[in-house]
Amino acid sequence: MATIQKFTRSKGTVYRVLIRKAGTKSISKTFTSKKLAIQFAESINSNREFLEAYGYQNNVKIKLSELIIEYLNLDYKGKDQVEHSRKLRVWLNSLSNIPAKEINANNIKKGLDALPSHLSNASINRHKAAISGVLTYACKRGYIKINPAKLVPSLPENNERTRFLSEAERTRLFSSCRASHWDKLYLIVLLAITTGARKGELTKLRWNDVDFERRTAYVSTTKNGQPKVLPLTDSVIQELDLFNKNDSSLIFASKVKENVAYCFTKPWKRALEDAEIKDFRFHDLRHSCASYLAQSGASLLEIADVLGHKQISVTKRYAHLCIEHKSSLINRVMGGI
Repeated sequence: MATIQKFTRSKGTVYRVLIRKAGTKSISKTFTSKKLAIQFAESINSNREFLEAYGYQNNVKIKLSELIIEYLNLDYKGKDQVEHSRKLRVWLNSLSNIPAKEINANNIKKGLDALPSHLSNASINRHKAAISGVLTYACKRGYIKINPAKLVPSLPENNERTRFLSEAERTRLFSSCRASHWDKLYLIVLLAITTGARKGELTKLRWNDVDFERRTAYVSTTKNGQPKVLPLTDSVIQELDLFNKNDSSLIFASKVKENVAYCFTKPWKRALEDAEIKDFRFHDLRHSCASYLAQSGASLLEIADVLGHKQISVTKRYAHLCIEHKSSLINRVMGGI
């Protein structure tokens, strides 16, 4: 069975097609084009006569770690490879790097059950989708016959969640974020709650995306595929000024690798605990932004524009807040008539 490995050398990236069988010496061929490497590997894998002559009996057991690397290098087309890789590392730990052929639906079910209990159904489904993508690729390459992840049903998702911070909760959260050992926790929380931007959009921001004169931040990659500009409040600009590097590095860079976003899960959880806030996720800061806008009289169209919703139907979860504001306004103005 032919597998593909990616190597980055001084003269550029090359792709090596490796044909191996347990107990025999591997043979390989190197290409500078990924497309040609895939075509060659597929021609080898579909050539039964060659495989039989080589002594291949369809028993090469590619390990999960090798499969994941090959998938990420050759097939993954998502927007956030860092987050996707993190989910796959969870699976690597859960499945103990067993051969891909030995993974079954029961393994997948146990892996999902072992995920942290605080994760929402949507997050659990995203973890399942991550390993399912790898196993679908394995099917295409002929490493396995069926994708066992597809035999495990997805959990029902409640996409109507609108948990948002009360004024008292917001005050306590800001205070605990300022006291965090990670000095940028308050900044990213303030950005999230004032712009409604997603976590992934904020962690990808670079200093050269921020226009301090116009008080905006440019987000090149969003969930709906359309870039957008975030208006920044005075308080956000002031906080950004404290860290401004005037270069193209990530604003929320890792302390170890400057080109990788800092993982702030622990300081975020600690801040919530210190602020005594329960049942609250980072994404709920986005809901908080939308809810504050609705309560202040913004229309659904205006809220959709701020959040970057393509479909107004997605924004309708905040409709009741808009109606409450309008009712209060009408009663205040027209109540004496």
